[in-house]
Amino acid sequence: MASASDPPQDPASDPKPRKYRGAEVPAGLNIPMCLCGDICILREARDCAYYFGRRFFMCANYDHEPPPGKYQGDGRPSPPPLCEFFQWLDLEQTPEKRAEVYRIHREAVQDFLREEQWEREKQEFIERKRKEAEARRQYAEEQLLRREEAERRAAADREVERERKRERARRAREAGPDAQRKGKWPRCTQ
Repeated sequence: MASASDPPQDPASDPKPRKYRGAEVPAGLNIPMCLCGDICILREARDCAYYFGRRFFMCANYDHEPPPGKYQGDGRPSPPPLCEFFQWLDLEQTPEKRAEVYRIHREAVQDFLREEQWEREKQEFIERKRKEAEARRQYAEEQLLRREEAERRAAADREVERERKRERARRAREAGPDAQRKGKWPRCTQ
């Protein structure tokens, strides 16, 4: 069973390309008349497919492409196609055009791979930045906990020191004023 990318058996029945550009008519070529009586125009297929680079004839009024000078700039929409004449001139793709398709394909694959690599690097960068931010946040939390613990210890040490001083003052009051006169140092302070 043939896939959608395989060329059909009869090249004359290939579908009309979606992208095309004008092509020069070679000398001595008979240009056919379309069904509406106008001379056909020669185009070259630009779709990156099995008919890339093949030339074809189409009606000058085909698919919203009016002849020059008609319906241009006056705001009116293009007229509907008068006829749908379409005929392939080249029934096979030239080796040069086939090579160009392969080149375009390789470039597209390389661009895709570069874009994937860029996306991976971008994701790695985002992940690295996220980890760094998380490490900074944890470090700041640890520093805050250490500071709070140091403040708690300092407050507890101050409270112990104040309690010691209160106890000493209480003993000095209990000993009375005579205790301070005995000896070199008052006993209540020793």
